[in-house]
Amino acid sequence: MEESHEFPVGAEVSLERATPDGPVVLPAKLASQDGRTLTFVPLGRRWRGVPFPAGSHIIARVDADTATFVAELDVLSAAEGSVTARQPLMIERFAKRRFHRTPVDLPLIIGETACRAVDLSGCGLLAHCPPATGIMKQDIVSATLFLETGAPIPLTMYVVRSGESPQGGRLIGCDFMEIKEMDQDRVIAYVLRQERKRLQAMRKL
Repeated sequence: MEESHEFPVGAEVSLERATPDGPVVLPAKLASQDGRTLTFVPLGRRWRGVPFPAGSHIIARVDADTATFVAELDVLSAAEGSVTARQPLMIERFAKRRFHRTPVDLPLIIGETACRAVDLSGCGLLAHCPPATGIMKQDIVSATLFLETGAPIPLTMYVVRSGESPQGGRLIGCDFMEIKEMDQDRVIAYVLRQERKRLQAMRKL
């Protein structure tokens, strides 16, 4: 974990606020900062109403290739088109663990949408989903992964990318945010077994 005092202007940010009905998570872009405040604007789609009212407490996350940056912010003012928050004293940096990954074809439910995991590692997966799925980049989603044997694995995932698949439908790239240690061990063991089988099959060709 390292200290930093600024998100880069133009960075894509996930803003989250806890509510009695569950977390409100919306994609945003850092429009400006002046050393005292940060101003965020909607990313891709307009916010409905004022999702983060003045006085509320929010979490900001920026996902990079090598790390996730997280800061806690106090909202100073808000409107439908922007949110201004107090500059954080510290932005925490969490380095991503690198795991081996392998192609798979496994059932996966994201929310209530039936998908297929097509690539898997111990820290995340790539899913093929129906074209009408509403899953967006920077969403936080609940999911259930089904390995070939054993109990289903419940997950909370952070969507790092979402786009159209050349084969139709959408490809959703996710990092695991919450997974039990024993379930993560099962995923890692499964990935290594599948990769071993794949390499053995290639040697026979």
